[in-house]
Amino acid sequence: MTKQLLLFIQSYNPELYVNILTHCINNEEVRTIYFVVNSGAVGNLSEEEFKIKNINDKFSKLSESYPEKYKDAYEIMYSKTQPEKRILKVLFARPELSIRDLKKKFQNLDELIIDISGCNKKVSSDIIASYISNKINHICCLELDDIVYSSEWKNKGLSKNYHDLCKDVLYYEYIDFSRSGTTIKSFDRMRLQGKIATFLLMISVTLGVMVFVLIQQQQNLLAQYAAIVLALVTGLGFINDIFGVADRFK
Repeated sequence: MTKQLLLFIQSYNPELYVNILTHCINNEEVRTIYFVVNSGAVGNLSEEEFKIKNINDKFSKLSESYPEKYKDAYEIMYSKTQPEKRILKVLFARPELSIRDLKKKFQNLDELIIDISGCNKKVSSDIIASYISNKINHICCLELDDIVYSSEWKNKGLSKNYHDLCKDVLYYEYIDFSRSGTTIKSFDRMRLQGKIATFLLMISVTLGVMVFVLIQQQQNLLAQYAAIVLALVTGLGFINDIFGVADRFK
């Protein structure tokens, strides 16, 4: 099954995008790439196109120097139309506005990979929250191993490029937030806990008002029963909070 990649372009670091493209083509069965740029960045998008040109230039040089690692991926990237012809515009400040167009353009969302490795935390968080909640699930990120940032790595003359990151072992991880134990389950769990908490709060407020009114009317027995129920509801809310905190620690 071939897949399509939507590569969000925000960083000026071309090596990062070359690593993502090479990994996705070599390991994730990606055969079509789209470059997603910020429609709110500049009027003529020249700056975004400049970033893509830098990626092309870096990819070209690496494919010549290390053909065994990059050549196949580089050729596949150019196998259809030029990258400059495959630019999609998304307003990074409001990524949720692009959901309708994406669903219209890409019919099979299971074959779509959206890469946010080059986005800042604000943009990537907004994309994850809005896309996953709208069933666009395969949001991915390339994360380098800690050793890549160490002086030991630099002393060996190693770079942060793909050909050094996948020597004897992989020194990176390609994270899919839709996989078990990651963001989707966390979002679903938080939504459920939020609904439970809201429901219990409404009951607590209602019971609290009832206790106050019954006391004012000197209906002490009924007030006591309402107070007991209120205590039970409050206890359930406390238990819900405990499990929510425990899940976050996990």
